[in-house]
Amino acid sequence: MTEESSFIPEDSAPTIPQNPAIVRARAAGKRAYNAALEKGKETYYATKDANQAFRKAMPPLTGQENISNFIACVAHGILIDAIDGRDATRLLYAAQVALAGVRNQPSSPKNTAA
Repeated sequence: MTEESSFIPEDSAPTIPQNPAIVRARAAGKRAYNAALEKGKETYYATKDANQAFRKAMPPLTGQENISNFIACVAHGILIDAIDGRDATRLLYAAQVALAGVRNQPSSPKNTAA
């Protein structure tokens, strides 16, 4: 992320993300950015804090819905420069491995009592 505006929604923004995980991660980034500025940090360091907060607020890689939301957050993070390409590659690979693990879990046993 190179500019503060990535975490600060503007009235002129064409769309605002509707995915709750993205909204939560963006809000965490915005809070961290504003807190850093209030502490007197330069915008470069405030942006670094915002990017870290964005990543920490992403959903855990547990369950198919969380994994899908995690992937959405990574994609959005790339778009707003909160996640760089090298990190994105690793995060998406982790999501792929987690998704494979979820798909390979045995389904819950069905009630066979008659």
